[in-house]
Amino acid sequence: MFGMGQPKVPISVTDLKFSIEDIEDYLSAPPNPRFQVPYTPKLWKTKEGETVVVREAKKEEAEVILDTLKQLIDHKYDKDFYHLVGVRTYSEILAWVQNRIKDSYALVVTSESGELLALVNHRFWDENVAISLHTMTFRRKSNLGIMAYASKIEHAFDFVGVNEWWATFESPFGFRMGFRYVHQTKQWPQYQHELGGSRVYYITKEMWETTVKPKLKARDLFGTRPVPEDLLKKTYPLRPPEKLEIEL
Repeated sequence: MFGMGQPKVPISVTDLKFSIEDIEDYLSAPPNPRFQVPYTPKLWKTKEGETVVVREAKKEEAEVILDTLKQLIDHKYDKDFYHLVGVRTYSEILAWVQNRIKDSYALVVTSESGELLALVNHRFWDENVAISLHTMTFRRKSNLGIMAYASKIEHAFDFVGVNEWWATFESPFGFRMGFRYVHQTKQWPQYQHELGGSRVYYITKEMWETTVKPKLKARDLFGTRPVPEDLLKKTYPLRPPEKLEIEL
């Protein structure tokens, strides 16, 4: 019977105790410095003329992020897939903070006073492939989503140096974003995205450099650097959105 095997040599004790610290070494997914390359903050202007800051999220800011996402875990937001994406992103941010997801990275978009406007996250499968997880905007109609999505691709290609970006899209709005930036499709079901086994839409490093990035810059969706130090400081501490502007 499974679990009833006996060692072939005498053992001094019948039970071995493990410390929590020993067990945690097996359960946790500590960040690999290879993939935790700091993202240089940048500025971007919305089509309404508001200046926003894109920067890496800090784990100590997770409480604000989670409290914001928790509001979307409600049937009243079961529109445009906000409910589904909110639940999934909540679990990913929680796993990121508690070391239960491998090589994850998150960026936030804030107002000049630190109000959370958008959130994106991704993780690294290995040195060649980055996996897009989710893109959440708490203010729509300002192109925050497409700009923030591009920012995490930028982190993967320009800062970490992977060769491919893999995404899937759970809403028509997400698919439109991928379609506009010429994602290609891998054969399915031979290749499946980890977010439910759906199709993999991908961008290569060459596509990023020759097509996607130039298109983003031409449409003023890339942003500029540097962020003045005094302005960057104002984005801390991160504040929750004053209201969720997610209705079109």
